[in-house]
Amino acid sequence: MPFASTTISALGGGSTSSEQRIAQTLALLQDGLGEGYITREALLRFVAPADELVGGPAACEPFQRALVATDDATQEVIAALLVEVVAAETFRASFLGNYDLLRADPTIQRLERTPVGFIKSIVVAPAARGQGVARSLLAAGMQALADHGAQGYYSLAWVNQRAGCQLCGVLAALGFHSARRIERFWYQDSVARGYQCPACAGPCECAVEVMLR
Repeated sequence: MPFASTTISALGGGSTSSEQRIAQTLALLQDGLGEGYITREALLRFVAPADELVGGPAACEPFQRALVATDDATQEVIAALLVEVVAAETFRASFLGNYDLLRADPTIQRLERTPVGFIKSIVVAPAARGQGVARSLLAAGMQALADHGAQGYYSLAWVNQRAGCQLCGVLAALGFHSARRIERFWYQDSVARGYQCPACAGPCECAVEVMLR
């Protein structure tokens, strides 16, 4: 079903409606990425403080933010994006022990020397796909990252064993390029943390496409 109008905004706390949106966002992320992949506690680290939402000072670093696309007709969250600005140590750690596979890449070397924007997780509800929601949400997220000092971007784009990499084309249209595919990227992490991959119905056997800009 086409969505006539959507609004993209930061996910904020502090009100009943905000709590409802947080619950909707968590359900959407868990449905799309797997039960247990992200907890409510983890999501709350990406929620904008109330003073920022009403024009107050921006949150202190490190910058982490959840952006959501909401259907204006129903006020339902139809897409969610988690982004953050990371420094070198966190950047390297995010590759889950695979950083040495990428160390020689010139773009990786450039990103390691600067604050970098991490496109961490994105989920679009099935009914909202193919309507440009992901691209609009990513563009807003990249702007928020740039506003908080990011001088480059990267994403560990999920290569679903059933559906392939649905995110890769959108990122390529936004100027990203693929640096490398890493097989079974989340397997050990999914075993250690006990989350289930929705594509694998167990520990994650999927790959990632390392996308850089």
